[in-house]
Amino acid sequence: MSIHPTAVVDPKAELDPSVEVGPFCVIEKHVRVAAGCRLFQGVFLTGWTSIGENCELHPGCVVGHAPQDTKYGGQRTFCRIGKGNVIREYVTIHRGTVPESETVIGDDCFLLAGSHVGHNCAIGNGVTLINNVMLAGHVTIEDRAIISGGAGVHQFVRIGALALVGGNAGVQMDIVPFALVDRSGRIAGINRIGLRRGDTPQEDINEIREVYRCLFDSELSHTVAVEKLVAMVETPSGKKLSDFLRGESKRGFAGLSRGRRESADEESQD
Repeated sequence: MSIHPTAVVDPKAELDPSVEVGPFCVIEKHVRVAAGCRLFQGVFLTGWTSIGENCELHPGCVVGHAPQDTKYGGQRTFCRIGKGNVIREYVTIHRGTVPESETVIGDDCFLLAGSHVGHNCAIGNGVTLINNVMLAGHVTIEDRAIISGGAGVHQFVRIGALALVGGNAGVQMDIVPFALVDRSGRIAGINRIGLRRGDTPQEDINEIREVYRCLFDSELSHTVAVEKLVAMVETPSGKKLSDFLRGESKRGFAGLSRGRRESADEESQD
């Protein structure tokens, strides 16, 4: 184990012998760090926090600190980080706020400098948070979604798989999988480039288009459209959309961006 002499590591912390700990790091009791992890200088790990294998934690990041919630009273809560994650400079990740609850980040995520993950967030695998993204408490982000720089996400919002949220967006409602999201937090189209890069079969892409038309370009109510989609979808991607739409939503679902809505209205009048 390589621990810099200026680092402060509580004897009760559990570190794999292969872990590298840089200068001025602080690792408190209850923390567990798995094999192959590297902590650059000034990293702070606290609370009931576990870090999976082969993670990089860059200078100044804070993982597992107490939630920014006035109701929190110091009870045991958790922060669980998967394997293969890159956590860049000054990222902050807070543990859960309700006793025994947790903040979870999956595997192979890339959290860029200054991004914030609030208490009780659930982040999937392969998620990217660009610089200065702000996730409020209880946000859920599914696999391979990308949240661009400066975006803010309201508490309890869900963001579906492979969604691409634009820079400086204010996201206040749930974002369906595979969506492009504009600055106002509304749906501007389908993330076609992300789907192609993810080797999504053409059959799936075609069905995603049909689902989006049913949801956003028809005059059906949301409830009726979802009922229709449940019976219609056949591909894995279509079923992922259907499952997301049937999931519990505390914020409702984002609709089309203003430009797309006006375009759809004009086409319906032709």
